[in-house]
Amino acid sequence: MASLRAALAAALEANECWERTAAELREALAGRDAEIARQSAELERVSAALAVLQRMVFGDSSERSRPGPPAPQDEGGEPAPGGTGGSKGRPRGPGARAGRRDYPHLPRVEVIWDFEGGGYCCPECGTSFTGLGSDHVTELLDWQVTVRVTAHCRRRYRRACGCRVPAAVTAPGPPKAIGKGLLSNGFLAMLFTERFVAGRSMNSLVTGLARHGAQIAPGTLAGACAQAGALLAPLEEAIAERSRGSWHLHADETTWRVFAPRDGNGPAKWWLWVFPGADTACFVMDATRSGAVLARHAGIDEETGQLTADEDGGPRQLVISSDFYAVYQSAGKKADGLVSLYCLAHIRRYFVRAGDANPAQLGHWTAAWLDRIRDLYAAHAQLMTAWQEAAAPAPRDAAAAAARLEDAGTAWDDALAVIDTARKKQVQAPGLAEPAKKALATLDREWDGLAAHRQYPMVSLDNNAAERALRRPVVIRKNAYGSRNGDAARLAARIWTVTATAEMAGLNVLTFLTAYLDACGRNSGKPLSGSGLERFLPWTAAPADLKAWAQPPAPG
Repeated sequence: MASLRAALAAALEANECWERTAAELREALAGRDAEIARQSAELERVSAALAVLQRMVFGDSSERSRPGPPAPQDEGGEPAPGGTGGSKGRPRGPGARAGRRDYPHLPRVEVIWDFEGGGYCCPECGTSFTGLGSDHVTELLDWQVTVRVTAHCRRRYRRACGCRVPAAVTAPGPPKAIGKGLLSNGFLAMLFTERFVAGRSMNSLVTGLARHGAQIAPGTLAGACAQAGALLAPLEEAIAERSRGSWHLHADETTWRVFAPRDGNGPAKWWLWVFPGADTACFVMDATRSGAVLARHAGIDEETGQLTADEDGGPRQLVISSDFYAVYQSAGKKADGLVSLYCLAHIRRYFVRAGDANPAQLGHWTAAWLDRIRDLYAAHAQLMTAWQEAAAPAPRDAAAAAARLEDAGTAWDDALAVIDTARKKQVQAPGLAEPAKKALATLDREWDGLAAHRQYPMVSLDNNAAERALRRPVVIRKNAYGSRNGDAARLAARIWTVTATAEMAGLNVLTFLTAYLDACGRNSGKPLSGSGLERFLPWTAAPADLKAWAQPPAPG
């Protein structure tokens, strides 16, 4: 009996040991399963982010990647005449050619080509050929860059009478914007255009000038930019003042590097803001991305957060189209009379990226959302057209225009209701992938700013105007990395303000800048003011001047 009790006790003890071991193993396995689940979720998140980044860097744009509509076909299945697939009819599409263009406005130089010694003789008997009287002419576009020294010879005259007048006089010379500078006004205008419009770096300009025989130091070009850029200050101030008075502005910002700021030991990240309006594009360079920049330009009191009063003292209204940056959202919530319209193209990108992150699971889901957004764009285009027709209709068409506007508004409401229903239904669906949840959450968070477009059919659904305005500085940032100091950064913003506003008016930047610098030269090298400045503002300029500044510079 004692041996049986001992054996039973040993068995019970062994059983308890096995139970403890099993519990420890189960606990370890549970912890490992949780760790595996966590790692799987993290791997899925990283894979989705990698897919999105690969699409952004190496992929095509979402608009071009989607297949277009099939070519029209006849009953037999062959491409219809005039379609892109047929050989008959006019070719259409991105690769189609519309015929060779003519350039009658360009200077024409004739170059005579003849046989060596002039004329031609029969290779057999040596008899001279008789000229046909008409030459075979082939026109070619020639592109030449010429850096030359222009010698301005000022005539001098001596007095030949006994009157009490100066004994000698000298004819007036060219109007130089920089009094003692070596560079002409045309050179300065070309420097601004190449540097800030074409996006060439300073090293590229120096190398290009040296390639054509002009060895000019970078410091000389930088100093000329600073001196001539100071003359553009009144233009910048006038453009900014008109921009602040606009009832609607687009807004966006991007980073800008300043390598030697005055208050810092190394490179600093500044911010370039842009505020395109109806006829202006105002760039602001600032060291911060805070709401103070928006408040200063939009006329928002920083203490109260309210819009400043209008010129007549009454309440002011302002509409801002932007992305979802917190500064724009905060301003729209605080200021009475400020309406924030959010960019639908930004929302669309979230759905596109969700599909890129998980094509197998979200491909059809993304395609359905892109179709809904496309329908909303189409409804908005119809609403904008109807609003334009109803704004100033002919007396007999007023009723019909009002009816079309009402129908367009109903179509917009229906398209928006489809999106609203889908977002509310899907956000509650279980098992939705994380990228889809993020896209729907963003749509829900910015819904009021998207739905507000209904009251402003004259404003586009996206913020592409601001993004396109920043595209040129971004290209320059890639080529030149940024600005050497804060003064150079602010000068760049000033020149972009002037050149972008001139381009919005349809002006040739090179011609416009040359004319303005010539006027400053006739003003003793000082900035313009008063009526002289108003002559160069596109909204007050004379039609004859605008027509002249829209043409390319005269040759020579």
